[in-house]
Amino acid sequence: MIHIVKIFLATAVLAASFFSVHTSADVVEVYLLDRLDGDLNDYCIDVNGPPTRLELDVPIQTHTCYSYRGDPTVDQSMNTDDIAMGRIRMMAIDLCGQVSGDQPGATVSLVECEDIEEQRFELRETGEFVWDSSNYDLLNPELCLTAGPISWLGGRAGGPPSRHQVRTLNLQPCGPEAEAYQRWSTRTEMPK
Repeated sequence: MIHIVKIFLATAVLAASFFSVHTSADVVEVYLLDRLDGDLNDYCIDVNGPPTRLELDVPIQTHTCYSYRGDPTVDQSMNTDDIAMGRIRMMAIDLCGQVSGDQPGATVSLVECEDIEEQRFELRETGEFVWDSSNYDLLNPELCLTAGPISWLGGRAGGPPSRHQVRTLNLQPCGPEAEAYQRWSTRTEMPK
C-alpha cells in the first residue's frame, strides 16, 4: 500500500511540474518590427482567412495584427515555449509551419507538427526569423521569413474591402537590404 501511495505522489508531483512548465508559456503574436505601410497596426504572422473560417490549405501570410482589438486571435496566436523550441505553431489549431523548399521564395504552410528540418526556425535576438536548416548548403545565404514587398486590403472576395492589410510571407536571403521585411518580435498585447 505504501508503494502505491509513493507512486501516486510521484505521479502527482510529475504531473504538477509538467503542467506548470506548459502553463508558463506566454501567448504572443509575432509581428514585424517595421510598420511599413501598416494603417491599423503592425503586420503579424497570420493564417489565411477569417478566424472563424481559416484556410489551412494555403501558405501562411502577414496580416494586420488584431491586437488593436484586444488579445491575439486564433489565427495569430503562438506561444513563447514553441518559439524558443524553434517552432512556428499556431496554438488554436495545433499545426506547425513547414517550409515548401530550400530555395528563396519557398513558402510556409501549416501541417501536423513533427521534429523535422522543414519545421525548424530560430527567432534571433536581432529579430531575424531564420529557417534553421542544419543540412542547408553553406554556400547559399541563410533564409529568413520575409514579408512581401506589396500589401493589399483584406476582405472577402466580392465583399467590401476592409482596412486590414495583407502581405505574402516567404523565405528570402537574410540581409540588411531586406531588414524592414525580415525583423520580427513577439508581444502579448498592443503597446499603449
